[in-house]
Amino acid sequence: MRLTFRLILILVLIFVLSSCQTKSSVEKTNLLPNTLADAAYQTSSSYGRAVNAGKEILSTEIPERYWAQAIRDLKPIKVYTHMVNIVVAQKVRDNVEEGKYIYIPISSYLPMDGVDGFAYKPNPLKGNQYHLGDGIFDYQRAIKN
Repeated sequence: MRLTFRLILILVLIFVLSSCQTKSSVEKTNLLPNTLADAAYQTSSSYGRAVNAGKEILSTEIPERYWAQAIRDLKPIKVYTHMVNIVVAQKVRDNVEEGKYIYIPISSYLPMDGVDGFAYKPNPLKGNQYHLGDGIFDYQRAIKN
């Protein structure tokens, strides 16, 4: 009998404590903050929806009409995908492309120096540890004409 009472008391306490979260703290939680990474995700999603609807033919380059405002603010020459992530090319000179490389959380590919000619700053691989940070990297990439 004592054991049953203790068990009921523990279950009631668990229920009460788990229901103590206020509604306002849930409303303040923003899973996709208004950041450049969010803008890259919006850009990718908008373009993906257009492709799925048959309005666009799938390509690595994303047309300007699908760019989110924060991407436009970077004044890109072009925006394209690389392994699902978003590349914002801002400058090309002497066969070297430069800009922002933005990791998108739905991608299984983590940017690595040397893959497909990309060099990142900061380099995400330090020793044996990978540092994603905010997922936004400056990059340089040798391009072929």
